Amino acid sequence: MVRRTGLHWKVRPYMTARGRTGSRSPLLIHTLVSTGNRYDPLLAASLAPASRTLYEQARRMSSVAELSAGCGLPLGLTRLLISDLLKIGQLEVHDPRSAQDLALLERLRAGLARLT
Repeated sequence: MVRRTGLHWKVRPYMTARGRTGSRSPLLIHTLVSTGNRYDPLLAASLAPASRTLYEQARRMSSVAELSAGCGLPLGLTRLLISDLLKIGQLEVHDPRSAQDLALLERLRAGLARLT
C-alpha cells in the first residue's frame, strides 16, 4: 500500500511510479539491444541463471521480443533484466534507424513486393 507521504514498509523500494529502474523511455518489443564489444565471461558466470541466459543471447543484436522468446522468459521479466544490464553498462541499445536496419527493411519491402 502506498501512502501520500511515502512508501508503506511492505512495499519493496524499487516499486515506484516509473517502475524498478525509473527509466523514462520504456523498452519496446522491437528495441534492439546487444552486448556490443563488452561481453564479459566473468560477469556472465556471476549472473543469476535468467540474467546469464539473456546476457549470452544478447551477444548478437536482437530485439527485446527475440530475447524474450529465445530465453523462454516473460516479456516483462526480459525488460526488467535488460534494464538492469543497461544500468550497469553491459548492454547497449541500438538506434533502429541505423543504415544496416534501413537496408534490411528495404530488402524486406522488396521481398514482399515480389510476393504480391
